[in-house]
Amino acid sequence: MIEEYRKALHRGERDLRRDASAGVYPYLPALDSVLSPEDTAGEQCLGTMEIPIEMIAGTRTEGRQRAFSRTFMPVLAPNTEFAAKWSSLYDIQVTEGFCDPIKAYEYMHRFYVQEGNKRVSVMRYLGAYSIEAEVTRLLPRQWDAPESRLYGEFLEFWRAVPTYDIEFSHEGSYQRLAALLGRDLTSPWPEDAVRELTSTYQYFRSLYQRAGGSHLDATCGDTLLAYLSYFPDERLVDTPPSIVVERLGRLWAELALAGPREDVVLVREQDAEPIPHGGVLSRLSFRTPYSQTNPLRLAFLYEKPLATSSWARAHDAGRLEVEKRFNGMVRTMALDDCAFPDDFASVVDAAVEQGAHVVFTCSPTLMASTAKAAVAHPEVRFLNCSCNLPHSRVRSYYGRMYEAKFVTGALAASFASNHRVGYQANVPMFGSVAEINAFAIGAALVDPEVKVRLAWSTRGGDSLYHRMADEGVTVMSGSDVTAPWDDPLALGLYQMVNGRVHNLALPVWNWGRYYELIVQGLLNGSWLDAGDNTPPQAVSYWYGMSSGVIGLRLSDDLPYYSRKLVDQLSQGIERGVLDPFAGELRSQTGMVQAAGSPRLREQDVVSMDWLNDNVEGVLPANWHPVDETSVTGGLAAATAGTTGGVPCP
Repeated sequence: MIEEYRKALHRGERDLRRDASAGVYPYLPALDSVLSPEDTAGEQCLGTMEIPIEMIAGTRTEGRQRAFSRTFMPVLAPNTEFAAKWSSLYDIQVTEGFCDPIKAYEYMHRFYVQEGNKRVSVMRYLGAYSIEAEVTRLLPRQWDAPESRLYGEFLEFWRAVPTYDIEFSHEGSYQRLAALLGRDLTSPWPEDAVRELTSTYQYFRSLYQRAGGSHLDATCGDTLLAYLSYFPDERLVDTPPSIVVERLGRLWAELALAGPREDVVLVREQDAEPIPHGGVLSRLSFRTPYSQTNPLRLAFLYEKPLATSSWARAHDAGRLEVEKRFNGMVRTMALDDCAFPDDFASVVDAAVEQGAHVVFTCSPTLMASTAKAAVAHPEVRFLNCSCNLPHSRVRSYYGRMYEAKFVTGALAASFASNHRVGYQANVPMFGSVAEINAFAIGAALVDPEVKVRLAWSTRGGDSLYHRMADEGVTVMSGSDVTAPWDDPLALGLYQMVNGRVHNLALPVWNWGRYYELIVQGLLNGSWLDAGDNTPPQAVSYWYGMSSGVIGLRLSDDLPYYSRKLVDQLSQGIERGVLDPFAGELRSQTGMVQAAGSPRLREQDVVSMDWLNDNVEGVLPANWHPVDETSVTGGLAAATAGTTGGVPCP
C-alpha cells in the first residue's frame, strides 16, 4: 500500500534531518565498512530463530545502505521500484505474514542484515518486536576490551539461555541474574525456564517503556536486574502493571547513576564563582543579561505536596531566600505534587509558558521525568537534586554530607563510655557509604578502640535503636530527615539516657545557600558549559561545609568541650586542612591507601564500596557500586528514606 509507504517515508526523512542536525551519520551502518576479516576469529551458524528488531543495527554490505534511515525507515521516493516492493511486502505482512526468514549476521550482540532489509523496515514500521532470521555469528578476535568481556559473558549466558533479548551494561550481570532466579550458567536451562524468563522480560520491557525507561542510560536488562534484586520473592508476570510501574518510578533516581563515570564532572566549592561580599547587583550589572526588569525566572518542582512534605518545605524555604537575596533580579515559582509523569510534564509546560529559564526538580525520583522534559525543552536549563547524575542535559546537585558525619562520629565517640556507637543506615546510594566511613573515622580519632555497630534498615518507619540498646549501644546516628515511627525525637546523633532519647546533633542542609551559589553561576555566566566542539559532559555540583551548604545543629545543652570539639573539627574541614579520606585508610579487608597519600578522588568517595576497619557490619549482598548499585540503589532509598539527608519526604 503506497499510502503506508508515504507515512514510513515521512518518518525516515524526519529521522534523517534529526541525525544530520546532530552530526550523526543518518543512514544504516554497513558492517563490512567497519569490520575487516582480521577483526574476526571465525563464524558460527546458529540456525533460524526470532531476533529482537531493536537489536538490528544495520546491513552487512553497503548495497542498500542509503535506502534507509538509521532507524530502518525508507528514504527513497514513492515513485521508485524500491517503494513498490516495500508496499507489496507491507501488504503481504498485514494479510498473511512473511514466510521466509531474513538472513543476518550477529556481531557483538547486534545484527546486520544480509537479505531482507525491506522486510525489517516493514516490521519496524508496524512496531513488531521480533522477526525470524537465519543467524550467523561472527566471533571477535580480541577479548581484552571491556565490551568484548561483556560480550563473552553474554555468550556464556546464551549457551544456557538461547535468547538475545536481555542485554546488560556491566560485567557480572548475567551471573547475578541467574543467581536471582536460583540457577547458574554451567548447563542449558529447561525449556520452561527459558520461556518463563523470556515472558518475564517482555512483560517487564513493556512496563519499563511505559514508565519512561527509554530515556535513561540504563538498559532494560539493567533495570530488570535491579527490580528482581529488590523483589525476588514474587512472580513478576503476576504483579499488576500499576504496581510495577509505581515501583519503577521509585527506581529511576539511581538508574541514572550508571556507575561513577569519569565523564561526570563533580564541581566543588573551589570551582564555583564566589559571591562577593559587596552585594550582587554592582558585580553583575555588566556581566548578565538579567535585571530587575528582565529577571532570571526559576521554577521549583516538588514531588510531594508542600503541606505534607518537610523535604519540599525545606527546598521552598531556600527558594524564598534566593528570591530575597538577589533583589528583584530573580523571580521564582513553586509547583508541588508533581510525582506522576503526566502531571510533571504539564507542570513543566506551564512553567515554560510562564517564562521559566531554569527548572529545579527537588527529588531524585523526578529524574526520569526531568530528563524527558529537558529533551522537550532544550531552551530551558534543568537541574535535579541527586548525586553524580550522568546526564548531559540535566545537571545534578547534592552535598558532601560525609563531612558532617565525620564530625558527628567524633562527637559520638566522646559520649560512648563503652567504646561502642551505632549507625543506622538504609540501602546505600552513591555517597552514603562514604558517610558511614567518615563517621567511623571521626569516632576513631577520639577513641582508637571504638567500634561502630552498623545496622541496615529495611523500612523508613522502623527504628533499630531499641535493638542497639540491648547490645549495649547507647549512642546512635540515625536518620537525618524522617524520625522512626516509635520515637519522633530519634533524629541525627542521639544518646539513650534511662530509656529516653537525648538529642546531641543533627546534620542539616542550607538550601538557600545552595541555590544562591547555583543562581550566582547562572547570573554571571559561569555555567561551565563545554565548548561547541567538546562533547557535552554530565555535571554534578557537590558542595559541603566550606560553602555553608552543609551544617550541624547542636543541642542547646551540649557540654562546652563537646561544642568546642565540633567547632574545631568543622573549622578544619571548612578551611580544607582536615579531610577524613586523606592519608592512610584501612578497610575491613586491608589497606586502602598508605600514609601520606592525598585525599581520595571525588569519584572514589562517591562510589566507595568498602567499610572502615572499625565498622561492625557488612554492605548488602550483591551490592557493587560500579555495577548494579547505579541500578538498584534507589529503590530501597525511595521506599525507606536514606542516610545523610537524602530526600525522605
